Amino acid sequence: MYAVEDGDVLGVIADLFGVTIDALVEANDLPDETSIAVGQLLIIPGVTATPRPSLGPTTTSNANLLGMHLIMPIAGACLTPSDDQMPNAPREYRSGIHEGVDFFTSYACVDVPKGLPELAVADGTIIRADRDYRALTQAQIEQLQAESAAQGFTSAGTLDKFRGRQVWIDHENGIVTRYSHLDGIPREVQVGVEVKQGDIVGYVGDSGTPGSATNPDFEIHLHFEIRVGDTFLGAGLDPAETRAVYEAVFGITPAAAP
Repeated sequence: MYAVEDGDVLGVIADLFGVTIDALVEANDLPDETSIAVGQLLIIPGVTATPRPSLGPTTTSNANLLGMHLIMPIAGACLTPSDDQMPNAPREYRSGIHEGVDFFTSYACVDVPKGLPELAVADGTIIRADRDYRALTQAQIEQLQAESAAQGFTSAGTLDKFRGRQVWIDHENGIVTRYSHLDGIPREVQVGVEVKQGDIVGYVGDSGTPGSATNPDFEIHLHFEIRVGDTFLGAGLDPAETRAVYEAVFGITPAAAP
């Protein structure tokens, strides 16, 4: 992946990574070789090693990806070091994949206990707030898992139930953030309400998790998703690419190699 910078042209980017212009046009479904914009994230096909030095100073500004500045949804948290808690990780218990980032105690650089406030990562409008959520029973959980196993994938409806109590925020331009497994929602968080970056929009819980009925409070964490259009940010990328995308989104400078 490469974020287009001011002054970039496709031919120079192609030379930088040792690929052809046509390959870049095809991989990114571009109308032509001039159709790139500053901040656009380009797929570089066939590149698995570290590329040659950048064309210019690099940036970790998350405006490169989403056009907005995002903060962490948990105050003081870091991005989990575990690829299993990142998007695209397999979820065998429901024959599906993970579509967001998990924030667990011992992985998020801060404690993430039940009831911890969750923060709006950017300004937006509440478009979903499950105030009347009813917890799944063990029988319902087992039935949903069996259905997923039988069909070989997790349907959208089943996945929605496994997310538990949720809050969704619309940030415009097709970008929506989702907060899942909530224990509760502030009274003022209602559909149609505008929130500011840093506002409390929910409280950490374990609603909808596989053990929520038989072993409550064991899987306490925030499952956080960034949706772009009709899919999740980073869909289809390998673990290293996925991590790079989310580091950029949150403005994280990757650790230097030893």
